[in-house]
Formats: sequence, structure tokens, C-alpha cells
Amino acid sequence: MPISRFSLWLPALLLLAACATGTRDVPVVMPEGIAAHVTELASDAYEGRAPGTAGEVKTLAYIETAFRGAGLLPISKQSYRLPVPLLKSEATVGSISVGSVIVENGETAMVRAPVTQASAAAKGDIVFAGYGIVLPELGRDDFAGLDLNGKIALIFAGLPDGAVEPSEAMHRQSARATKLENAARAGAAGAILLYDAPPEDETWQGARIAAGRAEMRIDTPAEGRAPLYAVVGHEAGSALARGLGTDLSALKAEATTAGFKLRTLGSGALSAENRVTRFTSYNLAGVLRGLKHPNEYIVYLAHWDHLGHCGTGVDTICNGAVDNASGVGGLIELAEAFAKGRRPERSVLFLATTAEESGLLGGKHFATSGPVDAERMVAAFGLDTIAANGPSDDVIVLGQGLTSLDTRLADTAKAQGRRIMAMPDVQSFYARSDHFAFAEVGVPAVIATGIFAGSGFGDYMGKHYHQPSDAVTLPIDYRGAAADMNLLLDVGQGLANSREWPTWTKSSPYQRRP
Repeated sequence: MPISRFSLWLPALLLLAACATGTRDVPVVMPEGIAAHVTELASDAYEGRAPGTAGEVKTLAYIETAFRGAGLLPISKQSYRLPVPLLKSEATVGSISVGSVIVENGETAMVRAPVTQASAAAKGDIVFAGYGIVLPELGRDDFAGLDLNGKIALIFAGLPDGAVEPSEAMHRQSARATKLENAARAGAAGAILLYDAPPEDETWQGARIAAGRAEMRIDTPAEGRAPLYAVVGHEAGSALARGLGTDLSALKAEATTAGFKLRTLGSGALSAENRVTRFTSYNLAGVLRGLKHPNEYIVYLAHWDHLGHCGTGVDTICNGAVDNASGVGGLIELAEAFAKGRRPERSVLFLATTAEESGLLGGKHFATSGPVDAERMVAAFGLDTIAANGPSDDVIVLGQGLTSLDTRLADTAKAQGRRIMAMPDVQSFYARSDHFAFAEVGVPAVIATGIFAGSGFGDYMGKHYHQPSDAVTLPIDYRGAAADMNLLLDVGQGLANSREWPTWTKSSPYQRRP
């Protein structure tokens, strides 16, 4: 990184740090520190940091050097590297048939075999299962009263139209993965997810592209059962409905009606093939050992991976500058700030995870199989796309209202001259980063960030997210990222020097395991 790029900013940046954190003698995170890491990690030399590639080798070496330079110790034996066995599955061909209607993989549909299998097929009754929601505690179970063993479930994507503001539990029911899990649990051999939206609809296009994208899973014999599935848009869905003697609008109205009951529509078949490979990737974990309670951990985590070569134009590399070289840069800078300050009483763990883009895999592997039990993790803080906006007085907590961390975060933000702002419409992002894997095993976990305030995040998501343009050539303002890291630095220092164990609120669906 050329020094001249930041030399004119330095006086202003020093003033920013002092204002953001109060006048203090302890180390702080500076914008140019994060920027330097992003400039390196998001360069073409790292080829987009895809797991299992030469880009991973370079990325691991860079982060290891940074951890070692900060004085962090390996969390396990003599290495920062923690192996994560992965399976990669790439879709090839697939089709759906209902009577004389045949739909193949393409612009209107995508059929996927379970990622662990080279091929899969299902043939039998097609059972309409509404929205595939299983929340009996809220009075809705779309699979109630019928064994789907060997059958194909037909399910609408998303949630019913006109529903009141959904709860966190209902939000989870809108996810593709949750619907497929519900169908598999009911015994379905296959599932068809209907997206009743125009061809240009972003949600539908995102679902189609995601279904056709190479998928990865943790390679373990304990991999849960997953059905063969298809995602279909309005055009293909309408054709299939006609083949079953009904129409899409009638099915949608039926699924939205109170007291929905499953019913068999007819018969059909699904088939698909994958190309399956296996390899080992790595999480990186370094720890600053606590003086009094070394077996209790404050966790900071950021995923190092991105998409590798994903473009189709002249520039094919998705460098992932904001997502998530910026998060890794923040992680390293936090580690250095902690290491330069007074040694905390509790240990502080810095975790760089693999394969987040493929389903939070590195985070899940560490949370469930790592060298630190969930019961010894005090709290976890996710660092993702931290440079997607400039400075902001507003801080949004993903997971707001779910943990007792809200109070500490609010007090620390106030000391910075900032404030916590409620923004319910972005809470769906809570389940989209690695900290969520820790929440699922009971560790109070949040993201606290200013990226959602203002127009920066929306502009980034609309134009650059998962695109080759997410590169260091963007006019990235790192001051907001630095302010957020200093907020989390203060929160983590407070927790690390206390006997507080944050808890989940009663309204939260996540609780510590007994």
C-alpha cells in the first residue's frame, strides 16, 4: 500500500480515534491499519481467497504472520491452523417432470441432488405443503398429520403474504435450508420450492443462482439428511401447477388460508447429478491468554474466505475487499490493540474462519468441534463487511433484544458519542454470518456495526456485493470500520476484565445448553 495514499489523512484520523473513544492512552484501532490489510488481502495475488485454492495458502500465511506479530498464541498445540474437512459439490444436470411437463435446469428452474451425492432421483406423489412452516408452538405446522416418506413436497418460498412482523423464529422458517430440513424431517424424498415472482425478481434470481452454485459442506459422516430439491420461478411453477391440474395463484391462496392442510396433487419425478470432491481447509485461531481466568474466552471472529474466480467479464476475480478482507483487517487490528494494552483477566480469542460464504462452515465447525467448548465462551462478536459504510453516529446491533449484551453495547456507544438505533428490517442479517453458528450452540453472539446507517451499505449491496467490483479500487472510507472496532475493543475489554456472563433474553430462541 503506498504510504502517500494515507499521509494526508493521518492528522484527521488521529483526531477521529481520540473523539471516537475518548482521550485515552491505551491502543486504538486506526482506519489506515485496516486499510493496509485490505489492500493486501484483496489484491489479485490472493485470487479471491477461495477455500482449497492457492489463494487460501497465501491468506493463511498472511494471517498467521499477523497473529504471530501481535503475540497471539496458537489455541491448539503448535499451530494456528485448525483443519476443517470440506466436501465440494457442483451441479451438472437436473430435471422435473409432471405428466407431460418437463422442466430442466436453466433460467426458470434449478434441481440439486444432496451435496454429498453424485446423483439422486425421486418419483412418487407430489404433496402440497404450503409454506413448509413447522412452528407448532405458534399454531402452524404445515407437515402435521402426514408421513411424506418417499414423496415429493411442493412448498412456497418465503412467508405468507400479509403476515404481521415475523418473530425471529418465523424469520428462520423463511430460509431455504430450514424448509428443506422440515421436509426431510417429515420423510420427503424430494422438495420443490416455488418462487412466485417475476423472472427479474432479485430474490428469485438469487435463489436460482445459489442453487446452481458450487456448494460446500463439512465432510462428516454425521451430515444430516437432506432431500433432493428444486427451486422454480413463476414460469416453471405455473407449468408444473397446470400439469398437476391446478394453478399457482390458487395454491398460494390455499397456503395463506388459516388452517392449511396438506394434500396430494398428483405424481411426478425429480432427478439431478453433482460432481463431488473432498479437501481440507483451515480456520486460524490465536489467543491472548488471560491472567486470572485463561479458560474463559471472549471471541472475535471474521471469515477470511471469498468467492475466488466468479466473474464472467475481463475481471474474473471476486477480491472481496469489503466482504470480508475488511473484517479480517479489523480482527488483526483488534488483536494488536489488545496485545499492546493491559493483559486482560480472561482470554481473548481471535478466529479467522473458512467457508463462511458456503454456509458458515468454518464457524460451525469451530463452534461444535473446536478446541474450546461453548460453555467456556463468554460472548462472540462477528466482524463482517465492516467497511461497507463511512462514519456513523448510529450503531445497529444484529441480535438486538436477544442478549444482555445490549446494555453494555449501549453504554459503550454512548461513551463514544454514538447511540444504538433499532432497525428491525435488517435483523434478518443476524443469521447470515459466522457469529450465528455460536448463537446456535448457546453462546451470546452479536454484530454491532454502523454499516446499516446511511446509504453506503445499500449502495454496496446493490452494486458490488459478491461482484468483481468489490475491490480496493472502491472509494472505501475506513473511518466507520475503525470506530466500530474501537467500540468492540472497549466492550471486549470490559467483559474480559469482569465476571459477567452475558445471557440470552427470554424472547430469544437460543439458550446455553444444559
